Amino acid sequence: MRKFFILGLFFGVVIGALGAGSFLLSSDAPPKAELSNELPETYDALVSAMSRAGDFVEGHKWYGTEKEQAEAYRHILRILMNSVQESLSDKDFPYFYEINPFSKSGMDNADQRYLSVLINGTGVYRIWGHKGTQVDLSFSVYEEDALSKTLAALNADDMEIAPDGSFELILGGPKVKGNWMPLQKGVKRVLVRQIHSDWATELPGDIHIDRIDKARPAYPNLSSADMAEKLRDVTDTFATNVQRWPEYSRTRFDALLPVNTLTKPRDVSATGGLAGRVMVGGHFYLQDDEALLIKSYPTEAKYQAIQLGHHWWESMDYAHRQSSLTADQAVLSSDGAYYFILTKNDPGYSNWLDTEGFMRGVLLMRYDGLPGNTMAENLNPSARLVKFNDLATFLPPDETMLSPEQRQDILAQRRAHVQKRFNF
Repeated sequence: MRKFFILGLFFGVVIGALGAGSFLLSSDAPPKAELSNELPETYDALVSAMSRAGDFVEGHKWYGTEKEQAEAYRHILRILMNSVQESLSDKDFPYFYEINPFSKSGMDNADQRYLSVLINGTGVYRIWGHKGTQVDLSFSVYEEDALSKTLAALNADDMEIAPDGSFELILGGPKVKGNWMPLQKGVKRVLVRQIHSDWATELPGDIHIDRIDKARPAYPNLSSADMAEKLRDVTDTFATNVQRWPEYSRTRFDALLPVNTLTKPRDVSATGGLAGRVMVGGHFYLQDDEALLIKSYPTEAKYQAIQLGHHWWESMDYAHRQSSLTADQAVLSSDGAYYFILTKNDPGYSNWLDTEGFMRGVLLMRYDGLPGNTMAENLNPSARLVKFNDLATFLPPDETMLSPEQRQDILAQRRAHVQKRFNF
C-alpha cells in the first residue's frame, strides 16, 4: 500500500507541476511592438560589412604567408571587438574600455595600457582614481576619428595628485581650480595612456569617468532607434578601421620608405599621437639568414622604446616574446649605444628583437619628453642590413650575451608583468 501511495504522490506532484507550468505559459505576454525594419536592417549591414572585410584581407598585399593570413582574420576580429566596445558605450554614462592583447589595433604600444571612451563635448565629466607606479600617465582629447589632431592634453607631472596617488580631473565646462581640460561641442574621444618602462616594478593605476553636469540624463534608456544608431556606428567604425590600418602600413611605410631603413624623428601629435612624443618608424623584410641591426643612443627622454609589429598594423606578441624593449630593459653597449637585433632566430645577444617568424613587418621607436620635443641629429637611430652569421663584426666585442635559461627567465617576467598590467 505504501508503494502505491508513494507512486500516487509522485504522479500528483508531477501533474501539479505541469499544471502550474501550463498556467504560467498561458499567461499574457507583452504585446509585440510594431516597429520598422530598422533594427534587422542595420544588423544585416554589419554582417555584410564583416563579409566584405574577409574579401578585403584576402585580396590585400599583406595576405601572404600562413602567419600573415592567420593575423588577417585576427585583425578583423580585433577591429570588431573595438568597434563594438566603442559604439555600444553610452556617452552620458561612460565607462573606459581597454585596448589590450585581445583587442590590440592601430599599432598599439607594447608598453602602454590604453583606456578610451567617446563622450559628449557639451557635457562635463570627472575622471578620477589613483595614479599607478608607471613611468608616465597622460590624458588626451581628440575628435571622434582615431587619427585626428590632439585638442587638449595633460600629463600627470602637471597635475595635482594627492600623496596617496588619488586625483580628480574635470573635463569640459567653465575652467575650475585644480586639474581641468577643455571640451568642444560634438563627439570627442578621450584617451588615457599609462606608460611602463621598467616592467619589473611599474604597474598601472585605477582610472574611472563619470558625467557630472546637471544637464545629464537621470539614467540610461535604450530605444530601438538608439540601438539601430549604435549598430550603424559599429558598422561604420568597423568598415573604416579594418581597412585603414593595413592601408596605413602600405601607403605610409611600404610605399614611401625604402625597406630596412628608418624615418627621421617627428612629432606625431597632429595625427592621433601623444602630445610631446617623437617617433621614428620603419619596415623590414628579412630572409632567415639576415638581421636588421638598429643602432640608437640614450637621450633625455623620460621614456624611450622600440617595438615590432606586423603589417596589419598591430604589435607583435610582447607578453611571450621579446618583441619590444625600453631603455630600462635594454642593455647599453660599452661604446655608449644600444644595438637592437631584428631576426627570426635568437642570436644570443641581450637586445634581440624577436620577429615572431614574420619575414616582413614594421618597427616603431618612441621618445617621450624630449626637451623642445626634438632630437639632436647625432642621436638619430640608424639601420643596417647584415648577415646573421656576421653580426659579431658589427657589434662591440663585449656585447652582452644571454643563456637560454636567462632568456626564458626574461620571458616569464614579461608575461607576469602583462598579467598584472591588464589584471589577467
